[in-house]
Amino acid sequence: MPEESTKGLREQIIQYMTEKKDYRTTGIPTWWFKFSVPGGTPKIRRELEKMEREGLVESDHRQSNNTLWKLMEPVDEVAP
Repeated sequence: MPEESTKGLREQIIQYMTEKKDYRTTGIPTWWFKFSVPGGTPKIRRELEKMEREGLVESDHRQSNNTLWKLMEPVDEVAP
């Protein structure tokens, strides 16, 4: 059951990031997600960190206490 809710959260995060096309180059602050994705900032951050380890998102920690997240573009596979 927890995997279902995590999958739903991940899908919602990806959908939100996809809709925010203006922020693809700069990134979306962690706290912005709480206005459109249910689950609270700590839960959302944990999922974003997990997604980063899997190569789905990239984080930018240059600003103090304001991590920016970018959705990685899908890479087309090259046929041998």
